[in-house]
Amino acid sequence: MKKLIYLFVIAMLLGGCFHHTPRKFYSGVPPQTVLFNDFKSNDKDDAVLFQTIGLDYCKQKDWAKAEVYLSKAVKLNPKLYLSWYCLGLLNIDNQKGYNYLEKSVEVKANFPIPYYWMAYYHCRIREDQKAIPLFRKYIKLAKGKPGEEDRLKAAKEVLQELLNGKEGKALTMIRKPSEKEAAQK
Repeated sequence: MKKLIYLFVIAMLLGGCFHHTPRKFYSGVPPQTVLFNDFKSNDKDDAVLFQTIGLDYCKQKDWAKAEVYLSKAVKLNPKLYLSWYCLGLLNIDNQKGYNYLEKSVEVKANFPIPYYWMAYYHCRIREDQKAIPLFRKYIKLAKGKPGEEDRLKAAKEVLQELLNGKEGKALTMIRKPSEKEAAQK
């Protein structure tokens, strides 16, 4: 009987050591708060934390909150090229967005995607000659990169139209007003 009690006590002690209660999200506590607490407990840089939260808001399509957190990230660490890039995309239809994209490539010159969007911006405002070198740079850097096939194809088509001086389907698609612009008219 003593052996049985002894085994029972040991089993209970060991069972308590391996017991794991899954994390619960309490109503009213946003996942970003939990993410924040995880980062802070792991001594992560605040700028990286804000970038991560901003990217999470981008995935949720909450653009206003994404911009707030991404702006905080670059204010704390201007070397976060991904935050600059996302801020550029959030403001793609204005000079502010273009400036953010420029910051992104200042920090990481071999990051191809901002060059595409900078060229896109120049096409939108009909500064075609400024778009040409940016499309060329994008094509050079993006060649062979996984996930860039469609954008690479589009860039080549637009570049060809720009070089030929004829606005075709690809360039027309870029210059077509966005839903936001159409609603303002």
